[in-house]
Amino acid sequence: MFGIGIMVALGRRLVAATLADTGLLPAGYYRHLALAALEEEDFPGALRWLPFARDPVLTQLLVLRLRLLAKQHEEQRGAVLALLDQNLPETLRERGQALLDQENRATELLRSYEGEALRLLGNGREQNNRSSLGPSEIKKRLGNPGKRP
Repeated sequence: MFGIGIMVALGRRLVAATLADTGLLPAGYYRHLALAALEEEDFPGALRWLPFARDPVLTQLLVLRLRLLAKQHEEQRGAVLALLDQNLPETLRERGQALLDQENRATELLRSYEGEALRLLGNGREQNNRSSLGPSEIKKRLGNPGKRP
């Protein structure tokens, strides 16, 4: 029995891995993958699975995390700029400039991930708007809502 259980578990992982990119698995599976990627701070991985998860709260969580990280990098960038304003030896100035370039790249990358996540949120809202009826459409379908039967 132990060998069969291992074979079944291995088969499930293999099938799940091959079907994951198709979007055919349940949304909960993709939610799990997106959460695991978020935990590891693998933002491209999280963005890869979020469209399949169809979870706007999880996407908002990603946006919040990206904004917090971008804020931290902006604060570090400000500290490096303040340090570069001082009279420093050339070697320290070069190190500071290299660090400033890294902070700029990190902030730019985080902002691009944030833009991608916001696009996912926008697409989800558009789909929800198309699928749900507004109050005026409900009234039209109900006839005259002011009259009681």
